[in-house]
Amino acid sequence: PTRAAGGSAPSKSRASSSGARSPGPNASPRRRAEHYKVRGNNEFHAKRYAAALEQYTAGLNLTFEDDAFRAILHANRAAAYQAMRRFCDAVMDCCVSHHLDPTYLRALQRRADAYLSMGDWPGAARDLATLAPSMGPECSAKLVEARRKSQKGTSIDHYAVLGVSTAATAAEIKQAYRKLALRHHPDKAPAAPPLRAAAEALFKHVAQANAVLSDAVARRKYDTVARRAY
Repeated sequence: PTRAAGGSAPSKSRASSSGARSPGPNASPRRRAEHYKVRGNNEFHAKRYAAALEQYTAGLNLTFEDDAFRAILHANRAAAYQAMRRFCDAVMDCCVSHHLDPTYLRALQRRADAYLSMGDWPGAARDLATLAPSMGPECSAKLVEARRKSQKGTSIDHYAVLGVSTAATAAEIKQAYRKLALRHHPDKAPAAPPLRAAAEALFKHVAQANAVLSDAVARRKYDTVARRAY
């Protein structure tokens, strides 16, 4: 997948680090969450992305007060989603991460990655514009490209939005749509206005992708015209 800038994968952790050792029975939820993060990072770097996803989720399911650390867990889980081509899920986790800790730029890096992978050029351009002053020339080059495609009106990649291949059957498209529509329905979004707005935008992308790809005529037109941009 396209990267916004280098170094956006979760940090690899040494097996001998304190976080990698199993916490004792009296360990705090925060300490246990750190353990899950380390295990998740190691699974990620072993390219076992589903296993990494499980570890990050286990950490997030614990109850503790540390928004900055929760932001890291959400951003790391977004990297796993991105690697699994679950771009909408990656975007939403990045939105939560950024809401929890607006200073954590890694969340914007990963969200830009997901937007680029989906062909959401305006979304990518917004995040890249924020990142550009702090990142290298690669980020600036991607910002120029995202703005160019945004101004050109290049269509979003409906297949990437739904997380399906271009050879997906009608049944696979329907199943993917139902899962994403349920997961990212605005009514299920957190109450914070930025997160609700993010859910509404994702839901709109998902609905549009389904409208095109579930209609045989519209899909053929999309495949032969719109997808030439990719």
